[in-house]
Amino acid sequence: MLVIKLFFSACVLSTVLGFTVPYPKIEAIYPKGFRVSLPDDGYSFFGFRGNLNEELNGLELGHYTKDVPVPTNGQWTFKENKAKLMLGDTINYWTFVLKNGVRNIQQGSWTVTEFVNKAGMPVDENGKPTMTRVITTPPPNGVDSKFGEVTTPKPDVTVTTVSSCQESQTAVFGRTKICKGDLLFAEEFDKRNIKELIQWDPEVKFPQEPDYPFNVYMTDSLGLEDGILSISPLLLQSKYNEDIINERLDLANSCTGRMGTRECAQVASGFLILPPAITGKLTTRNKFNFKFGRVEIRAKLTEGNWLIPEITLEPRDSVYGNQHYESGLIRVAFTKGNAVFAKKLYGGPVLSDSEPYRSFLMKEKTGIYNWYQDFHNYSMVWKPDGLEFFVDGELYGTVDPGEGFFSSGMKHSVKHATQWARGTAMAPLDEMFYVALGLRVGGVNDFADDSIKPWKNRNSKAMLNFWNAKNSWYPTWSDAAVKVDYVRVYAL
Repeated sequence: MLVIKLFFSACVLSTVLGFTVPYPKIEAIYPKGFRVSLPDDGYSFFGFRGNLNEELNGLELGHYTKDVPVPTNGQWTFKENKAKLMLGDTINYWTFVLKNGVRNIQQGSWTVTEFVNKAGMPVDENGKPTMTRVITTPPPNGVDSKFGEVTTPKPDVTVTTVSSCQESQTAVFGRTKICKGDLLFAEEFDKRNIKELIQWDPEVKFPQEPDYPFNVYMTDSLGLEDGILSISPLLLQSKYNEDIINERLDLANSCTGRMGTRECAQVASGFLILPPAITGKLTTRNKFNFKFGRVEIRAKLTEGNWLIPEITLEPRDSVYGNQHYESGLIRVAFTKGNAVFAKKLYGGPVLSDSEPYRSFLMKEKTGIYNWYQDFHNYSMVWKPDGLEFFVDGELYGTVDPGEGFFSSGMKHSVKHATQWARGTAMAPLDEMFYVALGLRVGGVNDFADDSIKPWKNRNSKAMLNFWNAKNSWYPTWSDAAVKVDYVRVYAL
């Protein structure tokens, strides 16, 4: 067994003996960036300060400064996307950790000896896999002679060859060999502009049935900044003119909907106005489709009245039909943007466009605060025999099809449920799906009619009545963007 020593030195300053913190794991990511992670041990805060190839002057902030308020999946993680590291580069750093009100400050330096990809697997300087896995095994605790306090000694790194591949239950369109645990899809949104997101295509169309939202999808609302995708709601007037909702709008050759239909061109007529809002949507429909797997998305959900984030899996081919969710849709993370609703998080499949079976299988998690106040890790495991939904590593709901969704109570109330009998127990969720990220406004299905909602779902003037209430909802859209840090899909 080959043992390689890291070029690693460190010292620990601790306020009390016995409170020690392991050295953080630092990884140089190909083609750029680095990641710092520390296993959670009951900490309430983690902060990182660092310089590249420059000494730190005491506890100065440094070039890289990040405070991490909460752990994700049991890890406190800082990710820097812009640094271009080379072999031999050194990061000098200090970390700050709180535990039970006691602080621990750790100083150290770390030198780049290898690169990893975004999944953490070793690669060479050209990004090609080296088929090795790094396993860190620190020796027993020792004593730092300089500071006279208990510390964690320098770790060794054992390099072992990874050669086995266990066949996965996951299928990917266009691929033949899938191994258990493979990272199948990764998007860090670290590009300069939307056009560089080669794994995604933006929607440009008027969305129609079955929900008839009050928006048109355009690229105007899509943005990238510091490795974060943002999808913001805009008024149609801001792009055209004050009276555009009463005119004609043709999306022409940029339309991604069905040409010659209302998905690509609309003409206002009386109370039938054009959708008054612009939002955006990205999908992997033409780039990545899969069946069964683990999906992980770190996102900040939307804040604003009558707004709905779209963080979903959608069917590639609509094998069972495409008008009333016959072929299903899976909500990875769903909340309503109104403050009065936003403590309720939902995840689950949508198998009908109308209630009660639209939300029959939704799983719910009530938060302490509104979910749009911060980023959270939303994940889902989609298996041949069920679904599991997590937020920040906590399981909050499972969906068990039993002998099949067709054999449940839906077969007596949902007409199209009979079509699922020709599939597996998971039908219609047993076909290829793609990832979709978007933002929707209003519509005729997700918000129940009540005294505070300015439109009635089945009223022909629904969109007009929504628009006429602009002064009640538009001021709540000041920080309304859906923001996505990353998307990852793994094989089962």
